[in-house]
Amino acid sequence: MIKMNNILKKVCCRLEKFFALLLLFLLLEPCAYSKETITIKDLANRDVAIPKEVERVVPLSSSLRYIVYLQVFEKVVGIEGLEKEKVMRGNPATGKAYWLAIKDRLHGIPSIGEGGPGKLPDFERLISVKPDVVITYEPENAQLIQLKTRIPAIVIHYAGTQGFQVEDIQSTISFLGKLLNRETRAEELNKYIQGTVDDLKARTKDTQRSKIYIGGVGARGPHGITSTEAQYPPTMWLNVNNLADETGLRGHVFIDKEKLLSWNPDYIFIDVGGINLIKDDYLKNKEFYKQIMTNREGKVYSVFPYNFYRTNLEIMFANSYFIGKIVYPNRFKDVDPIEKAREIFRQFLGVDVFDDLSKSYDGYKQIILDEKGITFR
Repeated sequence: MIKMNNILKKVCCRLEKFFALLLLFLLLEPCAYSKETITIKDLANRDVAIPKEVERVVPLSSSLRYIVYLQVFEKVVGIEGLEKEKVMRGNPATGKAYWLAIKDRLHGIPSIGEGGPGKLPDFERLISVKPDVVITYEPENAQLIQLKTRIPAIVIHYAGTQGFQVEDIQSTISFLGKLLNRETRAEELNKYIQGTVDDLKARTKDTQRSKIYIGGVGARGPHGITSTEAQYPPTMWLNVNNLADETGLRGHVFIDKEKLLSWNPDYIFIDVGGINLIKDDYLKNKEFYKQIMTNREGKVYSVFPYNFYRTNLEIMFANSYFIGKIVYPNRFKDVDPIEKAREIFRQFLGVDVFDDLSKSYDGYKQIILDEKGITFR
């Protein structure tokens, strides 16, 4: 009897969820699915039928940044919980500059689930905000969302760390610009991106390639000095020798401390997302860090974490100019890296968020190691 009762409870629970979803479908405005539609091919080569005029959007899996870049946040009707939680706690700057551009506009946007790479939204919440389309990087999730909710789900290119291609970024911006009726803004942004890439390449053309190492790179959380990145995107257009590329890998890499010493880089850049771990490690392993600093005084600097819930383009390009200025000062005589970062933030985000970002991170500073610990200058 007890076993039968438990089975009945489970059946009732499932029926309740079914009828809740059914009710949400029935409550949807008739026009939500009777709008004039067109069929487009998304960036995963999928045919998707969408409303001809897209006015209500839910960006998933970190695609929110592109909504901010295109200055079309007013179309957002639902948002991932992790895009809101730090804002609600009063600390929106951690790793994602685009948060700062919309921090005062997030409170009234409903959460449609926790969010995060690979995670599906809460279907009931998603249906309740009645989006015209959902945007994601993940084809499998897009298919499942459409199947479960009947809401069109569109896949865009992911700006990844393993084989970053600026052309993928530009095609995503153009695609979303057309989808969201922001084609002029998309053209403006792509022109700025191309000009930035061309400028960085031209400034460092025919230079004697300096050896650099980037430590403290985050990957699903902060890491210490031996955490680095091969094919580090901010160096792609700088004609430098990123020593991690010698591993033959792409993306995040852990190396041995002995390897760092044998590489003997000309410059070291520390991703300040991992600076607290490095500070702690320094106090335990001073001899190792003294060896790092030998013949390298004044050649250790901090950069902002550019990869936080995927790639933040504005920070990536700002890091490029800072690294270029340090490594090739004569080629960047006319560049103040902080003022350049402010310009880049305004171009991508519509506002200068450098000061707010600096409240969370000591980026673009010289790192000093002494007996007491690590300080910034």
